[in-house]
Amino acid sequence: MLLAIDIGNTNINLGCFADGALLFTSRVYSEQHRTADEYATMLLDILHLHAVRGSQFRGAILSSVVPELTDLLSEAVTTVLGKAPLIVGAQVHDGFVTEVIPVSQVGADLITAAVAAKAKYPLPCLVADLGTATKIIAIDKDGKFLGCTIAPGVKISLNALASGTALLPAISFTMPEKAIGTDTIECMQSGLVFGTAAMLDGMVQRMQAEMGAERATLVATGGLSGGIVPCCKENFIYDRHLLLDGLRVMYEAHEGRAQ
Repeated sequence: MLLAIDIGNTNINLGCFADGALLFTSRVYSEQHRTADEYATMLLDILHLHAVRGSQFRGAILSSVVPELTDLLSEAVTTVLGKAPLIVGAQVHDGFVTEVIPVSQVGADLITAAVAAKAKYPLPCLVADLGTATKIIAIDKDGKFLGCTIAPGVKISLNALASGTALLPAISFTMPEKAIGTDTIECMQSGLVFGTAAMLDGMVQRMQAEMGAERATLVATGGLSGGIVPCCKENFIYDRHLLLDGLRVMYEAHEGRAQ
């Protein structure tokens, strides 16, 4: 089995693969105040919940955009599995090609998403990752990373509205019934959900025009994309586990070269 870990600013996503198939996933909060031992205990509990032992894993791979957590999770994985994980970055980036900026300056999440998209979907491809930040990455017909856009994520925008205004409340992330809201909550939900969907529609149109290529495959992933994609006019493919699949692809490529 293979353990794949994607460390984001808000959540840590874990996936267990066996023979290329995703057996189970788990999500916990990214908390920098925890120790490596606490993360090891958490990981043991998750594996126990799914009746899996650390000794059953042939290896692990880790992607992180939170440097403070990278070493902590690496140490925790080594403790539980008895094997140090591969860490996505300048040394581990199989299938990722860029002529724009050095690989060392590209976020591990962007590398992972690009590798997964290249492995799973027709090219060219635009991948929207809706998490703490909203990112759209561009991959050309040859599988090369062209660059990306980064905007505040839905929750960041929601928190800014609630904390930066006197009368707007904190609300739940819910799809509204109509664009023209008739009370404060409906108005905020419309702006967040339909506004983000319209931004995605507009940005992919601009990016496709700049790419000057045939119609790109549109893929959406990330914790909030499931609630946004149905509101888009563009035809996005919702792939909840895209980054975990990208980690699997990179580990298997690295493993194949080592044999």
